[in-house]
Amino acid sequence: MVGVAVVAAVIAGCGSSNNNTTSGSSTGAGANKNFKVAVLSTGATNNRSWANSWADGAAKAAKDLGATVTMVGNVETPDQYTSQGASYAAKGYNLIIFAHGAMNDPAVKLAKQFPNVKFVQAPFEFATKAEQQAQPANLGHVDFKQEQGSFLAGAMAGLVTKTNKVGAVYAFPFPALTRQPEAFSLGARCTNPKVTFTQKATSSFTDAALARAAASSLYDSGVDVVFSAVDQAVQGVIAAANNSSTKPAYVVAQYRDQHDLGRNVVLTSVVYNLNGVAENIIKDGLDKKIGAHYYKSYNLGNFKVGTLAPLQNLSSALTPQDKQIMATVTKAVADGTIKVPDAVTGSTPIGKPGAAEKIDPKSLGCTTAMQKTT
Repeated sequence: MVGVAVVAAVIAGCGSSNNNTTSGSSTGAGANKNFKVAVLSTGATNNRSWANSWADGAAKAAKDLGATVTMVGNVETPDQYTSQGASYAAKGYNLIIFAHGAMNDPAVKLAKQFPNVKFVQAPFEFATKAEQQAQPANLGHVDFKQEQGSFLAGAMAGLVTKTNKVGAVYAFPFPALTRQPEAFSLGARCTNPKVTFTQKATSSFTDAALARAAASSLYDSGVDVVFSAVDQAVQGVIAAANNSSTKPAYVVAQYRDQHDLGRNVVLTSVVYNLNGVAENIIKDGLDKKIGAHYYKSYNLGNFKVGTLAPLQNLSSALTPQDKQIMATVTKAVADGTIKVPDAVTGSTPIGKPGAAEKIDPKSLGCTTAMQKTT
């Protein structure tokens, strides 16, 4: 159900486990139940995608750290973030997390209205330090380098494609989201200079019908690998792949491993360890580490943000040489040999649609040794 806030759980000392999350607290589980956290996210909390990952991290934080955590899903619009955030702030919640990269304006408004409450928006990246310092002091920001994992997904797509045509379906054009398909296109050109890239916006994270129509048009044009940046609407992209006349037709999903939603078409998924990020933010709140102008950045190297899920039954889509290239590219991204551009910083930001078209992958550290040879 789109546009209706649903409280998934108020949890203290219970929840699901996940091997990728952090755990532990200086005061021990169960000792921090008076520390109250609300996590607000687009999408349903059981959607096996973005919101579900945040919900997993919230549940594990409650279990491991003893905090009281409320996970709220299907919060889609600025007005809903404002009203839901204000409601929890008024109830005495200590920390409110906006898990949406385009909701900084509501976060600023509420931080000014409730100066004694900590707010954190994620993901978000500042172009300059001055921009960050201009925010209310009790408003923090977190970024997780989605562009790195998206780049790796593109590198795999460039190796797998038979038509040399890849594409992306995304929801809205804002920097934290736009960098994902843009980085995907760069990764594809890193391993395959012949590849062309097309992307389509749906204006919805949740509408599977819109995502299916957009993906179908890409497959009909000869695209054989589609990158999904539409949250739970990925099911529409998967349906389009399953029914495509282009064979093979692959989907690269995101946010959780979604292979079992389409075992014959979901090649891999970009997993950003969002559950670990959620728990880590909550732990910082408990440990009083969220100070004035709090900012934290997670990436592939320091927090396993942007790993690719196992190929499972589609492993044969990559040749042994392809897999060797992927290992080389992955290491290069993780250690900084390949410098994937940020959304808004540096000389070649990729936070606007089409920005990556002007970037030569060689300038990022891609070499001919990383390219597809057949």
